[in-house]
Amino acid sequence: MNILQVYPTSRALRTVIQQHGNQEGFLPTLMCMDEFENRTVLLDDATMVDPLQRTILLKKSTEFESFKKLKIDRDLVRFFTKSDALFKFFEELSFEQVALEVLAKADPYAEFGDHLRVLGELKLRYEEILASKGMIDRMFIPKNYRLNEGFLKSYDRIEIYLEGYLSHFELTLLQQVANHTQVVLSYYTSRFTKKMQERFESCGIVLKEDCHITFDLGAKNILKSTPIKEEINTLVYCVEERDEQVALALMKIEEMVGEGVDPSEIVLVLPDESFKEHFMLFDHLNNLNFAMGYDYCHGRIARSLEALYNYWEKHDKKSQKLLERYGLGIEKIDTIAWVEHIGVQDFFTFLELLGLEEKRKNEDVESVKYHFETLFNQEMFTYKVWLYLWLQALSKVTLDDVRGGKVTVMGALETRGVSFRGVVVVDFNDGVVPATPRKDMFLNSTVRAFSGLPTRQDREALQKQIYNRLLQQAECSVIIYATSENRLPSKFLYELGLSEVVQTKAPVHLLYSPSSQLVSKVDPIVKNFDATTQTWSASRLKTFLECKRKYYYRYLVNIKPKEDEELNEGTFLHRLLEELYQEHDYYVSEAEMTQMLHAKMEQLLPNTDSKSCYQKALWRERLKGFVQHEIAHFSANWRVISREMEVHGKIGGLKFKGRIDRIDQNTTDTLVLDYKSGNIKEAQKTKNLETLNDLQMSIYYQLLQGKYQNIRLAFVKLFEGGEVEEITALEEKNERLAEVIIELKQTKNFVAEKCEDLQKCKWCEFTLLCGRGEYL
Repeated sequence: MNILQVYPTSRALRTVIQQHGNQEGFLPTLMCMDEFENRTVLLDDATMVDPLQRTILLKKSTEFESFKKLKIDRDLVRFFTKSDALFKFFEELSFEQVALEVLAKADPYAEFGDHLRVLGELKLRYEEILASKGMIDRMFIPKNYRLNEGFLKSYDRIEIYLEGYLSHFELTLLQQVANHTQVVLSYYTSRFTKKMQERFESCGIVLKEDCHITFDLGAKNILKSTPIKEEINTLVYCVEERDEQVALALMKIEEMVGEGVDPSEIVLVLPDESFKEHFMLFDHLNNLNFAMGYDYCHGRIARSLEALYNYWEKHDKKSQKLLERYGLGIEKIDTIAWVEHIGVQDFFTFLELLGLEEKRKNEDVESVKYHFETLFNQEMFTYKVWLYLWLQALSKVTLDDVRGGKVTVMGALETRGVSFRGVVVVDFNDGVVPATPRKDMFLNSTVRAFSGLPTRQDREALQKQIYNRLLQQAECSVIIYATSENRLPSKFLYELGLSEVVQTKAPVHLLYSPSSQLVSKVDPIVKNFDATTQTWSASRLKTFLECKRKYYYRYLVNIKPKEDEELNEGTFLHRLLEELYQEHDYYVSEAEMTQMLHAKMEQLLPNTDSKSCYQKALWRERLKGFVQHEIAHFSANWRVISREMEVHGKIGGLKFKGRIDRIDQNTTDTLVLDYKSGNIKEAQKTKNLETLNDLQMSIYYQLLQGKYQNIRLAFVKLFEGGEVEEITALEEKNERLAEVIIELKQTKNFVAEKCEDLQKCKWCEFTLLCGRGEYL
């Protein structure tokens, strides 16, 4: 007898092939459900439209006036994000054999009928465009196919091992197949399969609950019914942080292996497959085998392409910095007229010039590229649109995991039709297990229930059955969930009868146990130090005196701090006041100075977002006292003679440099001013000067005393009424500077120790390197 066996997934197929490996005699033909459906239907004189091409053609179908009622952006890139919802809507109606007229009877809101008519016209136009090109979309298969009778009649019996859900069309298709050959279905029922049981009952086949049932679809009779006696004996663990699940899962897998379970018979199930990146990171010994493979889009080339697209999308500093991190020259990219329309070959030539094509040829990528070039060889798009389309194509590419790990990592859907002795499921949280279906763009629950379409509860029940079967068949199983960020355990736990939860502390040492991963840090020793070869500034000297480790990182190792994307208040105010006195060395009235201050502020910070507006309003208010004090200052015949002036010179044999905020003069004196928006208590202290590290004003005094007479030094307290406060105990601080310089010249070696004042670590850019900070 010639038998065809159909299984739900390729993984299930491989498992069956392995089981048949040691058998003798003729084996049945094996096939996946997807392949079986594709071979069962014939589409005369039509080819299936490509997933990328279908979106472009659907967009062309929207070129009619009433489409505006749907309020969907027709820009190609934005349309891509909405097209998925349109395709799913059309496909579901087609495969569930529900007409738009049936939906209209539900009438949930006034404009629903109009929207359905627009959607109906869109579908018709799309079908006509496809027909003109000799193509067909999956949504039109139910009304355009014919059975492949030659294929079906070549088998005496077709056995289908069903796991999951059949649409009305798929069930109808199997009934038609049953008219040509015997069709036998194997199905497991439970309280989660009521939707399918109702569907089979409408065909005249009543299936008992909690049974493994084999039945003849054509003859409508039960061949075998076996009650399911397997019980779920699963341990449930709760941890706090999500990543703690990784350590606990690895430990539980190790325990299963220790109890005699073969690693190849253990599965780690990831309800959220993106969590695999965390397991990949900590799988130091390559024990895991990721069945879903690696995402090509996480590689350097794909990330670089994404960075380029973000730069063209936003043109902000953050995206520019990201481009530079990937080694892409902004100058070369900015020469491209990215809004220019080009062909696909010109686009790939552009990528090659930027070095954004794989140097080592990847067969999967090359195949996608060849198909992409063939598919769009007649199209003309902008660089940006081409890049978006290419990123969409690459997002489907996965690279096989060839490291040889024995413990399989899978998504929940891939476990259909497969049993494992050991099962570990993570992320068993509300909204993840079962996954909450995305909000339907067109249909609510009321319309779905009215028209007989699967509801949210039906979709969730399908997922629940997958986990139910997986846990039933396992000899030992573990469920883990996390509670941080207000996560809740899945309510499905209680439906499974798993109410007992063990609150545990995950063995996070497993994640960091390899000795090679942690390097013991010792204080670096700086030898052959020569202060006379350096050019010192006030900030460099202060860093040296406060924290030798920070000095080592910043000035000797040259570690650059991350650039702050936020607006720096001090930097902005210094630039603002520099601009304020660029054309005027004094002001006569408060009104004149205020007007100029506000104008310069708008010029330097033109952003109109709410945050910028708030900052400008705040500064205008807080600088009112500064303006008043300045006018009184100028009334006493003081004039601004220099702004942001750089000075260089030697002090005690060491080279120094500085940047002085402002210098004012009257007929007899010179006033050196330093703007301060914060506290000046430390710089103005008069006691314990042997611990003073901020010697900025003493440095300025020494560098300027040969150039000006009667020098006075003062701080301008910008937000304290603009008060000018002269430096205190200048002579004593000058002596402290002289002592420090002598000490520096005598220092030939030093240990780069961390500072003892942990308060200084709070805002230091090297907190993480030093292993300090409240978050560590």
